[in-house]
Amino acid sequence: MTDGISVRKCSTLPEFEACVALQREVWGEEDLEIEPVTGFLVASETGGQVLGAYDGSRLVGYTLGVVGYRDGIIFIHSHHTGVHRDYRDRGVGRKLKLFQRDEALSRDIRFVQWTFDPLELRNAYFNLNRLGGIARTYKPNLYGITSS
Repeated sequence: MTDGISVRKCSTLPEFEACVALQREVWGEEDLEIEPVTGFLVASETGGQVLGAYDGSRLVGYTLGVVGYRDGIIFIHSHHTGVHRDYRDRGVGRKLKLFQRDEALSRDIRFVQWTFDPLELRNAYFNLNRLGGIARTYKPNLYGITSS
């Protein structure tokens, strides 16, 4: 399903700009809620993750993760992942998340945390069933009302 799709780290401004453009398309959020290029840059420069899924030279998915620290443990908080609508249900999101895990493990980071809306059944199924995530905390309305 993901034949021809490669996943790699993003590290340049044009790559971050492509992530922002895809984010706008995937989430449809208001400008105020869009993670700007500088957020991707800071994550990349401070030990976080900016990962891109590419079909040739075309960015078709991305993951943005930031470094977290709690109870003496360094972890990656996977802030968001987006996949272009033409590439959904083809394993691209899973490929991104598995690469995210492998990249974290390569740096001896053993924990990746993320949030999801339990009312978004496809996302809940993906996180819990396909990825094997474990829900340890429920925080109602964590992000408040958003435009997406």
